[in-house]
Amino acid sequence: RTTRLILGRFNASEMYPKIRLLQCSFLTCWKEPFQSLTDSISQCHQQALRVGDIEYAVFSSHMHCQVMMLSGSHLAVANKLCDVLSKEMIRLNQVQSLLEHSSIHNMVLQLAGGDDTAFDFPEISFKSEDEVLDEAESSGKIVIANSIYTNRVMRAFFFRNYNYAKDMTKKYAALVGNESLRFQTI
Repeated sequence: RTTRLILGRFNASEMYPKIRLLQCSFLTCWKEPFQSLTDSISQCHQQALRVGDIEYAVFSSHMHCQVMMLSGSHLAVANKLCDVLSKEMIRLNQVQSLLEHSSIHNMVLQLAGGDDTAFDFPEISFKSEDEVLDEAESSGKIVIANSIYTNRVMRAFFFRNYNYAKDMTKKYAALVGNESLRFQTI
């Protein structure tokens, strides 16, 4: 409520979807279960589209897919949402966002026991997560590489492949040059 009042007072209501998404994604998730965030984050997408903020509309949908997956929602529903979002990203010409999102979609597919079809779009030249990661590393697109490495580590933990998680963490640490990113098994 306070956010709406402040934004209304300064005639900045077009910023509401951004503020709401940041609140849900980075603050509320610490005090409420992920399951309670899915509807709020989904609404951020529609609100961002209404005010013409395409980037945050795409980002909010990406976060919605991620929260659905992390909340334990049915993977078939998460897969369908990821697929719809991928097509929307192509329609809105948000290819950079699609590359990062496809890593989440790939993770949903693998958790559901499916194959790697998250990159099966004629509009992009990449056909696998490995190709996207190679390009991200060579071109310095750390955000995309970070997303892929994070998703790979989460998948490895889910499937109890701790050595692979350790290898991915070491590769990411070497990429960003951060020695504090060390993986320790418990």
